[in-house]
Amino acid sequence: MGERALVRAGGGGSMGDAAIDRSTVKRRRLEAAEELSMLLGDTTACAIAKDGRSYPAGKFHEGRIAALGDLLRRTDAASTPEGIADAATELRSEWEHRVVPGGGESRDWESYRAGGVQALGEFAVTGD
Repeated sequence: MGERALVRAGGGGSMGDAAIDRSTVKRRRLEAAEELSMLLGDTTACAIAKDGRSYPAGKFHEGRIAALGDLLRRTDAASTPEGIADAATELRSEWEHRVVPGGGESRDWESYRAGGVQALGEFAVTGD
């Protein structure tokens, strides 16, 4: 059996060597929310949706927020870095295979799913 490697949160950025823990997941989720807020400016996601406009960039960050929320719910304060990575790996697989309710794919849905998969990949196990 090969070695398991944990992806370090940050993917090589300033947090690239940070240990994986729930506070890191929470920080990443907050960063995604801040990025979404900056993209939206003085409007809301609901207003964009009501107008029938597509907003894939916003949906990408919404997906990140949702997926990291799933990861927080799947782990607890006693979770080890390995436990968090295992949960992220399982969730990433679930997100990769998730289909839009009603079966219709769209750019917004694809962006939402891609954001979730990318966010979970930051915490997932790479290799067996």
